[in-house]
Amino acid sequence: MKGDPLPQQSHISRYCSALHCTENGQVTGRAFQVRTTEEYLSVNWLEFLQLNDRKEEIKEIRKILASKLTLGAKAKIAVLNVGEIIDFIRSQSADGRNMSVLHEPEEDDPSHSGIYGYGYDDQLIAFLIAELIKEAYPARQTGNAID
Repeated sequence: MKGDPLPQQSHISRYCSALHCTENGQVTGRAFQVRTTEEYLSVNWLEFLQLNDRKEEIKEIRKILASKLTLGAKAKIAVLNVGEIIDFIRSQSADGRNMSVLHEPEEDDPSHSGIYGYGYDDQLIAFLIAELIKEAYPARQTGNAID
């Protein structure tokens, strides 16, 4: 339901453009910076999709994202754990920041969610979140078995 916190054991994904990746494809903290016009960072709640495995979840996320934007050839989809974000930021930020990840469904994207608790000027928080990336997948399906 809109505004509900995601369970801490859940996973989220974030689309990361090539501009937010290193030359070797590693996602940087810039991918987790909130835009000046937004109150939260957009992500997708993977378990909400109720699919069998990560491969199927990423396949569905690609479809959802492709309906809203052009997926870059070198862009990535980063996967993170909700509870790790909340705990790590609280323990590593100077102010003991309380983060939250809330369900923010959209008509064309029912798994849409948001990371709350920081703003555009909080670059350190964005870079701390990037340290928690569990997995990263090509945003475009490449035909490899891992996709």
